[in-house]
Amino acid sequence: MKCRLVLDDWRLEGKADSIYSTELGLELSMGDLHSGTTWEGEIKVTPEIEEEIREAMKEHKAYPVFRVLPYCEK
Repeated sequence: MKCRLVLDDWRLEGKADSIYSTELGLELSMGDLHSGTTWEGEIKVTPEIEEEIREAMKEHKAYPVFRVLPYCEK
């Protein structure tokens, strides 16, 4: 499924609250990754899930929010 990815916020792993307005959040958002940054992407989902997402957007202007956490070896 081709899509647009939009950065919404910065958060710390294991914490539910935004760090966007903290010193670290401000530092992180000074570069290319700030709230509203958008880029093209592609995700793989089953055809059923893709249809459900498309229908929700078409009928209700509702969409799911995804978080992508990269795996980093220590």
